[in-house]
Amino acid sequence: MSFSRFAYTKHRGVQLHSGLILVLAVTEDGKTLATGGKRFEAKGQMYPDPSQARRPHDVLYFGTQSGTWACWRRGDDGFEETFSKQITTSGEITGLSFDPSKNILCICSRSDIVQAWKILKNSVNGKWSASSIFSNEIAGLAPRAITFAGFDSSGDRDIVAFGSGHNGPVATLSGSTGKWKGDWMAGGYISSADVDWKEGVLCLNDPYFGPGLFRLADEAKARSFEVPTETDGEPYTTDACFGEKGRLIVAGSDHGIVYVFDARSGETIQKLDTKKSKWVKAVTTAEVAGVPTIFAAHTYRDEGYQDIFVWKRAQSSLIGWYQVEIFLKTLVVLGCVAFIYQNLVSAGMIQKIVFKLPRAIYGK
Repeated sequence: MSFSRFAYTKHRGVQLHSGLILVLAVTEDGKTLATGGKRFEAKGQMYPDPSQARRPHDVLYFGTQSGTWACWRRGDDGFEETFSKQITTSGEITGLSFDPSKNILCICSRSDIVQAWKILKNSVNGKWSASSIFSNEIAGLAPRAITFAGFDSSGDRDIVAFGSGHNGPVATLSGSTGKWKGDWMAGGYISSADVDWKEGVLCLNDPYFGPGLFRLADEAKARSFEVPTETDGEPYTTDACFGEKGRLIVAGSDHGIVYVFDARSGETIQKLDTKKSKWVKAVTTAEVAGVPTIFAAHTYRDEGYQDIFVWKRAQSSLIGWYQVEIFLKTLVVLGCVAFIYQNLVSAGMIQKIVFKLPRAIYGK
C-alpha cells in the first residue's frame, strides 16, 4: 500500500442480492446504487439482461439484451417507467451515455447500431419522451461502450464508440449525424472504457492484459496495470474505472480481488479481497459525503445470490503514513542544517572560506 494514502476499509454492503450482477451505477451524491443483470424488476414489469445503467439525478436509463432501452424516473413511490424504445435491429445494448447539458442520450448495441436521442418534456402535459436524432450502423465495430467527447467547431458534441475487435477500435462519430469522423486502434481487446476528459486520459480494460491508461492527445498508451487471471480458458470480462477524480484506477478480476492502482505511478495501492474466489465484473466509484468510495459485486455464473461490496477510504484525525513521511523528511533536512551549522559555522569555516575567496580570485 502506498505510504501517501489512507487505506480503503470495508463497509456494510448488500448481501443475498438476487440474480447475476453485470453492472453497477451510482448517483453523483452516492445515495442511490442501481444494479443490472439477469433480473431487473420494477412494479412487476421485468426487463431481461440490462447490460448498462446510467442515472443522472432522479433518472435511470438502461438497456436490455433484447435491444430495448428504457427510462425510469423517481416518483413518490419509487422509480416508475417513463417510456421505453426498441432499437431498429435487435441486439444487446452494450453502452449508454447521457449528456445533461443538452439532454441527449447516446446508445450502442452489439449489432453495430449507434443511436442518439433527445430527451424532451411536453410543456402541456408534462410527460417525458425521446425523439430520435440519428440511428446508424457502423459495420464491424460491435461497440462495447460509448461516451460523449468534446465539442467540434460547429458546436456539436462528438461521440466516441469503443469496438470489441482484438485491435481495440475506437471510433469518433458526429454528434448530430452519427457519421464516422475518424478512428484509431488501442491495440487490444476492450471489455470496458472510462474517460477523464479533464485530465485528458482514457482507461481501457483488456481482459487478457489488464487496464491500460491512454493519453487522448496522441492516442498512445501511457501505462499498463497488471491484473492476474486465475481461471483456465478465455478470461472473464471485467470493468475498470477511474477513482478519486482520476488519481486511481480500479479493476475487477476473476478471483474475487478488486485491484486499486495509482494512475500516475502504476503502483498497486491496495487489493480489496471479497473473501470468495468469484468473478467480480462490475465495479464503480463515487464520493459519498465527500469520502472516496468503491463499489463492486460478485458475478456468479450459476446465478443464485450475489454480494455487493462497499469500501470507503479511511478518514482519520490521527497521524497517517503520509504525515509520518513528511515528518521524517523534515527531520532529515533539520539534521543536515544542524550538521552544517555545528561543523562549519561554529568552527569558523564559513568565515575562512569567505575571506579567502577574493584572494584566490585575484591571485593574491
